[in-house]
Amino acid sequence: MATADPKGGVLDAAELARRLNLLLDFEEAQRGAPVPFAAIEEYVATQGGSLSRAKWTYMLSGDGRRNRDTGLLRLLAGFFEVDERFLLEDSDVPERIGAQLALVRSLRSARVSGFAARTFPGELSPEALRRIAEVLEEESERGSVA
Repeated sequence: MATADPKGGVLDAAELARRLNLLLDFEEAQRGAPVPFAAIEEYVATQGGSLSRAKWTYMLSGDGRRNRDTGLLRLLAGFFEVDERFLLEDSDVPERIGAQLALVRSLRSARVSGFAARTFPGELSPEALRRIAEVLEEESERGSVA
């Protein structure tokens, strides 16, 4: 589908939500803090668009219908500095985002494993800790852990 189609992107609501959440994770990793909704809202407004908190929440949840607001999706791609096709079409994760997210997932897995080791000192065998790390890695690869 061409990105000029006024009917919106081809991604269903769940896939668009997954991609938006990936972009938020990427930005959080870059900034060291979550992206405030106000920053996104302000960017969209300065570009001539509008985004309410309710619509943003709806988009991030993945519930409901496919988003047909091509203009808004293009503005969001601009905010996150990704090719608009990532939010409009069935395309791959941009390389720079995929690489950073792999690192973020690894760090999160290490943090969870470290937490388990501290929470159960001496109670978890090295094998149990390895298994926790494996499960986290498997879930990360499936996309369950972003």
